Amino acid sequence: MISPDLAIKILLLVPSVIFFFYSAVYLMLFELNVQPKLNRFYRNTSLVLAGGGILLLAIYLMI
Repeated sequence: MISPDLAIKILLLVPSVIFFFYSAVYLMLFELNVQPKLNRFYRNTSLVLAGGGILLLAIYLMI
């Protein structure tokens, strides 16, 4: 049986890695200027996802 502490750590670490991955994808779309109309969306979304990943990672490191 998996301990609750380990389960919580896994549930925090996996989404933070996913958030960082998608943040990098949106940042690349912003930097490459793929669709100029969506440039602002790409930048804002990458910042929000990176912030969420940092928040989840900080909680993970506190536990």
